[in-house]
Amino acid sequence: MVSIVSLLALTLGHCPRVDAADAVEVSGLIESQTKVAGKMPNYRLIGDTTFDWRVGLVTGDIDLNGHTLTMETGGGNLTTFKGVISGKGSLIWNGGGQDAWQTRPSFLAGDKPNTFTGTLTILRGTLALAKPKGTAALAGKLITLGGGTNQAILQLNASDQVPDDCLVRITGDHDGRIWMQGQGETLGPLDLQSHGSIDLGDGESKLTFADSSGMKWNTDKTLTIDRWTEGKDELAFRGANTLTPAQVARIGFADPSDRPAGLYAAKLLKDGQLVPDMRVKAIDPPFDVSDDARKARQAMYDIPGRDELTGEKSPLRDGMSISFFGDSITWQNGYISLLEKAIANGAGTRGKTIHLHNRGINGGGVLSVRDGVDKAAYVDEKNQNGPQDAFAKVIAADKAAVAVIFIGINDLWWRNTSPEDFDKALRDIVATARQNKTIPVLATLSVFQEMPDNSNPKDVQCEQFAELTRKVARETHTTLVDLRETFMAYLRNHNARLRVDGSLVMQKSGVLTYDGVHPSARGNELLSDQIASGIDRSLKRER
Repeated sequence: MVSIVSLLALTLGHCPRVDAADAVEVSGLIESQTKVAGKMPNYRLIGDTTFDWRVGLVTGDIDLNGHTLTMETGGGNLTTFKGVISGKGSLIWNGGGQDAWQTRPSFLAGDKPNTFTGTLTILRGTLALAKPKGTAALAGKLITLGGGTNQAILQLNASDQVPDDCLVRITGDHDGRIWMQGQGETLGPLDLQSHGSIDLGDGESKLTFADSSGMKWNTDKTLTIDRWTEGKDELAFRGANTLTPAQVARIGFADPSDRPAGLYAAKLLKDGQLVPDMRVKAIDPPFDVSDDARKARQAMYDIPGRDELTGEKSPLRDGMSISFFGDSITWQNGYISLLEKAIANGAGTRGKTIHLHNRGINGGGVLSVRDGVDKAAYVDEKNQNGPQDAFAKVIAADKAAVAVIFIGINDLWWRNTSPEDFDKALRDIVATARQNKTIPVLATLSVFQEMPDNSNPKDVQCEQFAELTRKVARETHTTLVDLRETFMAYLRNHNARLRVDGSLVMQKSGVLTYDGVHPSARGNELLSDQIASGIDRSLKRER
């Protein structure tokens, strides 16, 4: 029989032993505890240790024993520690993925207090303190938020889980966030070295920091307070001096409940509470940020596309087939699955059989759609997509009444398709569709990184290829879904965060995409409504 100790020795490259407390001594990388140990053991670190994302649920206790435990949770994978983490040593949480704000949180859970006394560092992703109220999630004196490749979020699932004298440091190149969720917590001083935010969330949140006037904040950085509700939420700094005027000047309140939407400077009351004061205006914004401009942009993307397509006046007929052509955005099936759900539940489509064919090609470009491919653009075995026939054969086999063509990002990204070839291929696709009595719908590419100020070097090419699609649609009298225009309108309203110094900050991903190209949940919702509207308009146009 192979023992747990032997299995760990094979995996970790050293010879651990089980001590009297039946704890498995480990160091190095643990890729999967169930494969390594065959059960949920207790651990005692004998060197710095990394738990890979495949570890998942950890029910046993962990003795840090003077070392550092790093948790790698991967992109959006949920990890939970339910046992007691004890000893001197530090815990580093490298969680989430590119979309740190929207990824599922991981948890420090269980009903017994954690007693480890070192630093808790959240490099990226969301870590929820999920012990019962008043049960310590850590006993150390320092929490660091940031320093990884994306936003770091400390989420509170219950009150009073952190020592009252624990210093919180926000650092790194990406924002650190404290998400209160209606809980109460008393902390030590706040050390602001990077842009940060405090989301008070729903309910009644009460967050108190110790006197932070002695901390040398980076006064180029700002702290934004989100979802402050008058009469419910309380944010305070208590002590002899609380905050300096220079520190107060770096704090703003976003959309407080007692006044119109916007960002407001902070005001420090005599009792140490912070409340909203005067409204902040953007300084030299790269686009119009007025309320009228925001409303005009909202009208572009806030449309009931799925409801229109599947409502009582739906143009969809029983037995109709619709084929969707594109790249990995289509191949992932996100927006198409939302269309399927809408059709299944729509007042005008419920009970009808509507065939939606996903013909997305992972890594594909416009020539892949027109001419077909033997396999996906990514030619290694793991990513092969299999063969796909040329557009003409596919729509004939699908008996497609409508063909949606949403393509272009790979053409400019790495396929280096010339504008002339892109233009010709789109025209060939439209002509082929018409010859097959299939109604074509052309969609522009959306974004390559989510920078609404056009600061990304690829934006010039994005606009060029989007304009080629618009031109082909216009000159061939084909229904157009202008995803580029719609995405940019949405991002200018939702990815241009005003800071208290009057600057606007934008992120490359995390609003409509999780990596700058592939859609997030909100991105797929936007795609489904826009493309549904295009299908609806095209069918009604051809009547």
